[in-house]
Amino acid sequence: MTAAMRDFTNGTPMASDALELSWDACAAGDWDRHLAAAGLSALEQSWAYGEALAALEGCRVRRALVTRGDRPLAMVQAFEKHRFLPLAVVRILRGPLWLEPGLAPEGRQDVLRLVKRAFRLARRELLIWSPELAAGQESHALMRGCGTRRMVTGYSTLVLDLQRPAAELRAGLHGKWRNMLVAAEASGLSVRLAAGGRSFDWLVERAEAFRRRRGFIGMPGVLVQSVARAVPDKADVMVLTAHAGRDRVAGILLFAHGRTATYALAWTGAEGRRLRAHNLLLWRAVLELRERGLGWLDLGGVDAAAAPGVARFKLGLGGRLHTLAGTFI
Repeated sequence: MTAAMRDFTNGTPMASDALELSWDACAAGDWDRHLAAAGLSALEQSWAYGEALAALEGCRVRRALVTRGDRPLAMVQAFEKHRFLPLAVVRILRGPLWLEPGLAPEGRQDVLRLVKRAFRLARRELLIWSPELAAGQESHALMRGCGTRRMVTGYSTLVLDLQRPAAELRAGLHGKWRNMLVAAEASGLSVRLAAGGRSFDWLVERAEAFRRRRGFIGMPGVLVQSVARAVPDKADVMVLTAHAGRDRVAGILLFAHGRTATYALAWTGAEGRRLRAHNLLLWRAVLELRERGLGWLDLGGVDAAAAPGVARFKLGLGGRLHTLAGTFI
């Protein structure tokens, strides 16, 4: 599929060049390479997440690159399922990801239109689209330019830039959060890092029980387990646990994808809360991610109304609030 291309510096058409949308042309290794090139990326656009959702929901995973000549501009993963035969429902979650830095709004508009034209109601395909675009008038105009309309307001997360020196990151912690970290560091807690295994099973079991009991909307345990099974490099499944003597008192799980890691779930018991174990675990995770050369930590959804305590805790790390444009059809 191709589309006329603009010169992004002056908006005029370029007759000699065109955008091309190529479906299912990437193997897992190529997809991961492009994901790393995207810089800040979403777990929902990773190969492992696609494989996990296909296994759990029986959906068809479609992956595409948008290119201009040999130059990739964007990548997008979509999930197609025949929920109401013969209508296919197609979901795009936090895509496309942008591969060309500084791509002008005219260029993004062309990419978005090309993706939108791949799915049409005339072919009995309903696209439900949550694009990786920041909330704001420009993004809403881009989506209107594709012929879509917003149905749901945007998801908000916190993103921590790990490319700064560790001392600067620590100085950026909110005062109360940093004081809790200092207390945890002095408490005698030890921290262990694992890539799956018994620590993973222990953490998922407790986090899922807590999620169900409290009615949280976070990643279900079954999805976490499915993503972990699909991750090619098991070192990208990062389980950090805090120990008071022989007892595990808290744990967190992160998935690394490209140059980004996503904070997927956590659990802290009463002793862990008393010793501020969660603060220590997240700070050690930040240091580990920096050591591995990752550039960003996506701390996951924040909802000050539904979960004010969680929102305050995540905000304490000093990250940037990242609110998406919304969900469109």
